Amino acid sequence: MSFSQALSGLSAQQQKLGAVGNNIANSQTVGFKSSSVQFADVFAESRIGLGTRTSAVLQNFSQGNIESTNRNMDLAIAGEGFFRFQQPNGEVGYSRNGQLTMTADGRLVNAQGAQIMGYAADADGNVQAGGDVVGLRVNAENLQASATTSVSTSLNLDSRNQPGEGLQEANVITNMQNPLNPGSRESFNYNFSTNFTTYDSLGNPRNIAVYYEKRPEAENSWLGRVVMDGYYDVNSDPVGIATGEVVDGVQEAQAVASNVYNQLLTGMSNVRTQLEALQVAMQSAASNAQAAGEDQAGIIDAVNSAAQAFASGSGFTLSEVLDNYLNGEQITPAQNSVYAAYISGVQEAMNSAADSAGAVAATSADPLADPDSIDAFDAFITASQSNIVGNAPTQLAAVAQSATTLIVNSRAPGNNIDAQITAAQGTDLDTDADSIAAVQQVAVNLGQEVLAGVSDPAVINAVDQVVSDVNATTSAISDVVAAAVAADPGESFEAYGTNDFVLEFSQNGTLSRVGQPQLAAGGGVEYVDVANNRPVINFSSTERTPLGGASESLSFDISLTGSTQFGNSSVVNDVSQNGYTSGSLVGVTIEDDGTVMRNYSNEESRAAGQIALVSFRNPEGLKPNGDNLWTATGASGQELVGAPGTGQRGLIEPSAVETSNVDLARELVDMIVSQRAYQANSQTISTQDELLQTIINL
Repeated sequence: MSFSQALSGLSAQQQKLGAVGNNIANSQTVGFKSSSVQFADVFAESRIGLGTRTSAVLQNFSQGNIESTNRNMDLAIAGEGFFRFQQPNGEVGYSRNGQLTMTADGRLVNAQGAQIMGYAADADGNVQAGGDVVGLRVNAENLQASATTSVSTSLNLDSRNQPGEGLQEANVITNMQNPLNPGSRESFNYNFSTNFTTYDSLGNPRNIAVYYEKRPEAENSWLGRVVMDGYYDVNSDPVGIATGEVVDGVQEAQAVASNVYNQLLTGMSNVRTQLEALQVAMQSAASNAQAAGEDQAGIIDAVNSAAQAFASGSGFTLSEVLDNYLNGEQITPAQNSVYAAYISGVQEAMNSAADSAGAVAATSADPLADPDSIDAFDAFITASQSNIVGNAPTQLAAVAQSATTLIVNSRAPGNNIDAQITAAQGTDLDTDADSIAAVQQVAVNLGQEVLAGVSDPAVINAVDQVVSDVNATTSAISDVVAAAVAADPGESFEAYGTNDFVLEFSQNGTLSRVGQPQLAAGGGVEYVDVANNRPVINFSSTERTPLGGASESLSFDISLTGSTQFGNSSVVNDVSQNGYTSGSLVGVTIEDDGTVMRNYSNEESRAAGQIALVSFRNPEGLKPNGDNLWTATGASGQELVGAPGTGQRGLIEPSAVETSNVDLARELVDMIVSQRAYQANSQTISTQDELLQTIINL
């Protein structure tokens, strides 16, 4: 029996030496976890056992040392957890080795081609944390430009500045059509200026300068003027607003005329439709009476009864037919007279008929063929005209009158009213001289209104010029409006610009309000508070601005929160903006939370995804698969996936690797111990052999 015990010992020590040798061999393998062999004795029914056996090979998942590599694609896990890899064959494996490379198509893989997995990011770089875990890929497409929409700045304006003192002069362009012309440039004074860069929709950098001047109008108040690439927009000065009111009035006059025109046409068509329905009802009654054997008198009674029932059932009054068009005003008699004239004409024709068949045929006559019906229809149109014009705004009543007169004249008295309605529908309001004249008069009236209380000669001259341009236009109304829009309103540069704003500070030096200018009701300028102290800045994409019409209009707001007015030098404390030009991918970095960042040449970064970590209830139950990979088993439990730093999962150390947790000194000691045990078991076999030889030789 001694032979078998010794042989089991030799076998066990051989396995232990194998584990020790494997540990030593992998002492420099990144992420390697050492193993150890456990033994158990083998019992027999006798008091002496049958030797030993290997009961288990245990994995040691203790943390190895973390060493810096200065390679941004090397990753280590500080704490518990495993990287999740998808192998080329589709199977999932787990590893502590985070040495990655990026393939030509952007996949992040280890040396064996297994792709690391995590949470994907959308096109804007938002990580879909908690979603499906997928193989991570870095998109190498260029980052498109993004226009600036928000600027944040805080500054201190020197409270010691006095209005009109210590000023500098800024020379700016006010007309980009001819920027070299001296007349296209103006100057203004300022105490302090700041500069920052914004970006338009094409990624072009736009230099923004803001000039601050201490205002004499109020204490602790400053005027800010915004200039882009040397251009100062004066389109919204009082001149522009005044002339804009004239233009808006001309456009409103045109719209009212068209609306009135359409109301009248709709009313005419609706009444015509009702007449046709009434005719059908009367024809049906006549035919039914004839079929029942009624004589001529009976047919006439049936037709009259049908007409009364139709009127009662349909309630064909003007207020109900045209309520949406005539603002609820009733002109019932005018409309009902049309129906009464038609019914009267049918009765006369039926009475004069030779027999019952002729009475039935009389109901087929055109409802508007009878002269009395035509007169009644014309009276209805006239009443409708008066009602619609009466409901038009007072200032625009003349425009409405000209529009309704045009349609009435288009439907001249006579036969074939349907054809005349069609002709009226095709009439072009914009070519009617009376309508054009009415619109021109509106422009004159508005010009007088907007100039009330205005003393600035530039404003007066500019508005007069717009009115003159309108009156000089004799073509279509649309051309009148175009002329008003295109008219040069002149300039009153000293008033304010499109992007001006005021800052007012409290007596403790903090910002109390920000306002932007508008034309006051009685003339002059007033500054209206802006929300959250964020004035909105606009530079349109036209030939008048440096944008040149190539990009979209540039619009952004400026947050001035935190700005102060203390007795120190004027200074900018902070400035930032959210726009950027286009950029190409120049590198990839990984954050300690596993976020994979794409870095672009425009100094912007976007997330490409987030590396996920996996934990297990019993990591020692994992099955080694080689290549530093393990697979899950029933003993390990199911994987628990999450972001680094959550749950029991550790954080990621970028530009570092986790070395093997093999303790070489201990392994060498174990090797010596195993060697001695192996030799002792060999000696046991030798001794047993000598004893057997002695017994045999007896």
